[in-house]
Amino acid sequence: MERIKLSNHEHYYHPHSDFFSHSSDLVHAFLMKDYEIGMHEQEFYEINVVTKGKGTHYIDNSRVSAEVGDVFIIPPRIGHGYVGGKDFDVFHIILSDGFMNKYIADIQQLPNFHTLFGAEPLMRGKTSNPLHLTLTREKLDSTTSILKQIASYTNYNDPVEGLIRSNFAMVAIALLCNAYAVNSESNNQINSDDCAMMASISFIHERYYMKITIEDLTRIAHISRSSYIRKFKEICKMPPSAYLTKIRIESASNMLLSSSLPLSEIASRTGFYDASHFNKAFENYYHMSPIQYRNKKA
Repeated sequence: MERIKLSNHEHYYHPHSDFFSHSSDLVHAFLMKDYEIGMHEQEFYEINVVTKGKGTHYIDNSRVSAEVGDVFIIPPRIGHGYVGGKDFDVFHIILSDGFMNKYIADIQQLPNFHTLFGAEPLMRGKTSNPLHLTLTREKLDSTTSILKQIASYTNYNDPVEGLIRSNFAMVAIALLCNAYAVNSESNNQINSDDCAMMASISFIHERYYMKITIEDLTRIAHISRSSYIRKFKEICKMPPSAYLTKIRIESASNMLLSSSLPLSEIASRTGFYDASHFNKAFENYYHMSPIQYRNKKA
């Protein structure tokens, strides 16, 4: 399937160096007014909060309406863009790899973190009813207040200001995850089949380090094996087994950068049989060995 191409824009890519140039510089926040941007990707997580107007949000080959209070999480290497223009404002939080590596153990304990940051972006625009988070006016105001605090600290070479931005970002993520958990409990319009499918994908993100079978996933999704594999491929563009390996490798890559653990320990913690199995899967994914990856990123 071809990528969506928005008019007057070419698809482009944001490398990590576009935003982060200092070791203590882990989080940025800024308001984009009259926002419109073509399809693009980046190496980092991005949180978009619509604070004014109406527009259209594009992600991969799907689109959803974007209105005040809508929150869109954009994982790394996912094509996305907006059509909005005049009077369409979007606040951005940009989270570096360093932020995710440093705080992942804490934030993945938040309610619905894996759904909000992992499963929902994959299913966005592919379901009968929207699954993304929409904030009430009260929660939008409190969240926007925190984003403004992050944006007010603009010395990106100051480790003190960097720590302040990171801590405010942690508060914002916690509030968003809590809001999503509350919304999910009270939203009766969401199709139960969509919720079950999303729950199965979230299960992979939560339990990737354990043995996960297709039977585990079909039980969660409440559909047959063949229907599940077909629907999973439509959403994730790969079979469940390949997606599980992808999540394991990406988690392992974070451990390589954020710890000095030996490869055998990283392999064990991320669900691989042994170091040999881990090495082979990692090289197939990154086209370099785990040691080369750790040294290159150091």
